[in-house]
Amino acid sequence: MKLRTDINFFDNKFLMFVIDQMAYDLDKKNPENKVIRMTLGKSELPLHPAIIKSMQEKIDDPSKSRLVFPAGLPELKGKLSSYYAEKYSVKISPNNFIISIGTSTIFRNLFYLLSKKGDEVLLPIPYYSLYKFSALLSGATVKYYKINPETQRLDMESFKDNFTDKTKIVVINTPGNPLGNILTDEELYKMDSIVNGKAVIINDEIYCNTYFDEECKSVMQLKNTKSVFITTNSFSKAYRMYTKRVGYCIVPDELVEPLTVIQHHTLLTVDPIVQFGALTAIDYPSEIDYLVNLYKDRRDYTIKKFREVNLVNAIYSKGGFYITLECKDYMDKYNYKSSLELAKDLIKTKRVATVPGSDFGLPTTLRLSFSSSRYKEGIDLLVDFFNKGVA
Repeated sequence: MKLRTDINFFDNKFLMFVIDQMAYDLDKKNPENKVIRMTLGKSELPLHPAIIKSMQEKIDDPSKSRLVFPAGLPELKGKLSSYYAEKYSVKISPNNFIISIGTSTIFRNLFYLLSKKGDEVLLPIPYYSLYKFSALLSGATVKYYKINPETQRLDMESFKDNFTDKTKIVVINTPGNPLGNILTDEELYKMDSIVNGKAVIINDEIYCNTYFDEECKSVMQLKNTKSVFITTNSFSKAYRMYTKRVGYCIVPDELVEPLTVIQHHTLLTVDPIVQFGALTAIDYPSEIDYLVNLYKDRRDYTIKKFREVNLVNAIYSKGGFYITLECKDYMDKYNYKSSLELAKDLIKTKRVATVPGSDFGLPTTLRLSFSSSRYKEGIDLLVDFFNKGVA
């Protein structure tokens, strides 16, 4: 069978899931010694009881459980509009919110609508792999601008050099996955000035409510920008609704109908039960505060413990669900050919699952998710592994 695409699907596997599957298989063989999973950005914390109760009640109510709205429940769209007004002091019409199954389908649909073969998309490096794969699906050429892992600052020269007349989409991600870097307002306005309305800027702010060291903000708060900004977000992270799959985007009027019609035919509806759960989640901001404080403590523990390791550096994360280990010196000394090879060695010898940095364009790194109840135990095992070296 011949596919219409020349995408190499083997080479574009999401290694995060490869390692997570390895953890699952090892647990089945030895359930008494379970792998410490630092893989998925899926919080280990339970849903708030009120969210669960809300969903359970709607399951038993056919007038709620059978609702079908391809662009999302009107109640949720209205609640999100009120949330952005209260939290960020920005006025957004409920009509400009499109609800979908997480944000991955939203990126796929946006890239389909806004780019094609011959166009260019400009992504950050490091990047979340969804951005790159969405470009591959649309046929667009991928170019990159750099985020310096050490300073966590945007390399503006690389942004200028790689933004061209062919660029149709620019993606920003703040706080970033995997680095946890945060773009400053000065950087955002400078990027907008360079784009100057010639491309659409898609802002992935799925971690916008998990800032560790400063107050949360949204790119939607920028004023008098020259370019169109589209924001994507989700209830998957700080609200812990990862497997419930409720995401949304904020789009200008001209994209409301195209995105809605795509969902008419390819989605039909997001389960109303989980949308009612999302409605309830918004009423519990203290849940976010608890998660942020917990993950900040894990960030601090990682930084402290890796000061004891000579060949591996833990890169300071300012927000999000992850911290990144730069392992180049260790890999060079012990002849690791790839971060996947290193991650496989770690899971086999220490039963700690990490994500190869090659998933994100950082081939000599590992990404650790804070979302494990055994996180600190896992860090201690990693420190022991790196300090002892390869026998």
